[in-house]
Amino acid sequence: MAKRRNKRREEQPREETRKQIRLRAKDRERNRKVMLGSGVAIGLALLLVIYGFINEFVVKPNSALAQVQDEKIITKQFWKRTRLEKSNLENQLRQYELFAQQFGQSDIFASQVNQIQALLSSPFSLGTQVLDQMIEEKVIEIKAKELGVEVTDAEVEQALREEVAAIQGAVTEPQATATAEAVTAATATAELFTPTPTATVDASGAITATATPLPTPEPLPTRPLLDDALYQEGLKTLAQSLKDSAGMTIDEYKEVIRARLLRDKLKETVVKDLVQPTEEQVHVRHILIAVDQTADASSGDTGDTSVTGGDTVTGTDAISATESVSGTQPITGTKSVTDTTTAGPSDAKGLSDAEALALAQELRQRILDGEDFAALAEQYSDDPGSAPNGGDLGWSGRGRYVPEFEDAAFSLPVGEVSEPVKTQFGYHLIQVLERDDQRPKDENQLRQEEEQAFQSWLQEQLLSLDIKRPDDLQAKLPSNL
Repeated sequence: MAKRRNKRREEQPREETRKQIRLRAKDRERNRKVMLGSGVAIGLALLLVIYGFINEFVVKPNSALAQVQDEKIITKQFWKRTRLEKSNLENQLRQYELFAQQFGQSDIFASQVNQIQALLSSPFSLGTQVLDQMIEEKVIEIKAKELGVEVTDAEVEQALREEVAAIQGAVTEPQATATAEAVTAATATAELFTPTPTATVDASGAITATATPLPTPEPLPTRPLLDDALYQEGLKTLAQSLKDSAGMTIDEYKEVIRARLLRDKLKETVVKDLVQPTEEQVHVRHILIAVDQTADASSGDTGDTSVTGGDTVTGTDAISATESVSGTQPITGTKSVTDTTTAGPSDAKGLSDAEALALAQELRQRILDGEDFAALAEQYSDDPGSAPNGGDLGWSGRGRYVPEFEDAAFSLPVGEVSEPVKTQFGYHLIQVLERDDQRPKDENQLRQEEEQAFQSWLQEQLLSLDIKRPDDLQAKLPSNL
């Protein structure tokens, strides 16, 4: 009975004391604070993750990296252009390495390969180059607006079609038309050319003039015309390549093309007032008699070696290549005396200053007496580049020759043979064959001058505009560069 009462008493809940109630309340409050703190911490962590995500993929890509006047360069555009440039450089590197394998390890290929490898190995240098280019494009865009220069959408589309055509190994219609016109013009020019007759000896000994037949040129391999189907196929290939290499769309790439075309158009406008397409030029030929400085040093000569007009050389016993020598006449130093029928460029090697001058004067007199300038140049000139061509240097403007040579060439009357002109190379006999005060410049030279003039003009514009660059470009570079 007592056991049952004790059991019922144990089953009845005990009433908590005030202390227990207070402790339980504190526990609940502590747990609540812990849960609240954990929630706040988790919430802050999530906010930081979200903020980092938004900053990295929304805010930072769309922020201004640099600014030219009011024109901004957006960071994500810079990222895409940098990755595109990296891809282009890698393609160029593969091409140069292939050329080096095919044509041998030349200095040209090695230099190009080293430059590209150095740029690819330095993300900061690559990023700096791309940013400079994008800043220049903004400057060009601003100045083009001021000068009324613009590029149409049709021009951009045509340039894109040409790039796609190159990818597909095809040609666009305008390219095909231009090629056909060039072939027609070349054919017309060739038809006006009459081959020089050459003597042909038959068995009977009679000599007849027969034109040497020109070889029939093999036709160039034809490339297909870029039709719509081929264009769409190539455009798809290009779009995928741009996406993989730079995360760039075709529309974004069109803006890269537009910037390139705008630069070309603006340059064409600017250089018209900066570069003249013609210049004063002379067509000259010369005979060079080189001076061996060691010959003067070894001879120990201290006499006067200047020779003018028909003066006789004294003090050095100078001997020309045509001078007769007796059996008892002493020959010293490195003088070389040969008969005129065997003398050549190598025979002038080792001549002292006085000997070279004496020979130059003698050759001038022989030319004045009627001997052929070209034949003497081929025989005696120490200029290996022009001697085989009779000393002909072709047409040249000012700034191509050393000052002494240039002064003589541009002051001589046409047809006159100069007195010996001394330069660092020796003594020259110069003859002006033709002169033209307004001769068109060589195309390569003209393009180089135009590019240099445009770059100088562009640098002036860069200095005149308000340009803001990033303080820490290294931190703004695209990832995985």
